[in-house]
Amino acid sequence: MSADAERWDRDLDERASPAPLLQSWAWGEVQARAGWSTERIQLSPEGAMASVQLRKVGPAREAYVPRGPVPATAESLDQLVAWAKANGLAKIVVEPEAPDSLHDELGQRGFTKVAPIQPQHTRIIELRPPAELLSSFRHGRRYNIRAGQKRGVVVEEGKDAAELARQSAAVERRESIHLPDRRYYELLLDLLPWCRTYTAYTPEKRQPLATVLVARHAGRAYSLFAGRSGAHRELMGNDLAWWSAISSAAEAGCNDFDLWGVPPPRSGPEHPWHGLGFFKAEFGGEEIAYPGAWELVLSATGARVLGLERKSRAFIRGLKRNIP
Repeated sequence: MSADAERWDRDLDERASPAPLLQSWAWGEVQARAGWSTERIQLSPEGAMASVQLRKVGPAREAYVPRGPVPATAESLDQLVAWAKANGLAKIVVEPEAPDSLHDELGQRGFTKVAPIQPQHTRIIELRPPAELLSSFRHGRRYNIRAGQKRGVVVEEGKDAAELARQSAAVERRESIHLPDRRYYELLLDLLPWCRTYTAYTPEKRQPLATVLVARHAGRAYSLFAGRSGAHRELMGNDLAWWSAISSAAEAGCNDFDLWGVPPPRSGPEHPWHGLGFFKAEFGGEEIAYPGAWELVLSATGARVLGLERKSRAFIRGLKRNIP
């Protein structure tokens, strides 16, 4: 890491525990390669910080602050809004890593809630020695993990963006959702200081079954992406991939593991993430709710330009997905 990167991450650590991965120097580098312009700002000498992703359409500019500002306080929001106005931004979207109660402060400052970009609800597991951790899981998950081990499933830790892309494509087809392509996974694996894939295979490594991508930062592990082909479900390859990712983080000394996205509390079977939420709940942990994404429009004209361009890109993506 460069001296600037080390200084930025050290200052984040002083303001939040754990410091959010999505505000780290390396995450900003990933997004810069993915098409955003990244600006890292100190909003006050000893106070708030924000790694800001910027995008421009003609004269209009917008900013997105994932899991920021840091610390996520009303004072920090005021400083961030002042910076956005001083820099002539058309709009700014924030998604603070803070208790859900911060939404009152956001509303009072003119922000309106928009669709979340990052998971608003998640489940975080406090890590312990693997044997103790496994015993804390619900019966069904323990059974599947032990069954997969007995049936000879092999899990490899590596940096296999290609396999993750193949496994994710199978999920896209089943669930009709849009996931990143191989190039984005490669950016994460190449630029984040610690990022790995865990790929489960049939016995003797004849066929890949599932892959989980995990990043570690500031003592927390994050399961950012995962995919599974659906083949040989009786081997429990998906359970083994997740267990390897979680137990490896525990063995490495991480404090906790963010399962990165679950349905809202009390949502029923009609929610598209219902099955995923049930699967993750069997690993235990604590459900966490963040305020979600909030948008502040500073220029109505500029915001319209940005909105039209975004709709155009979404339409083109939809056409591409439907081309056989």
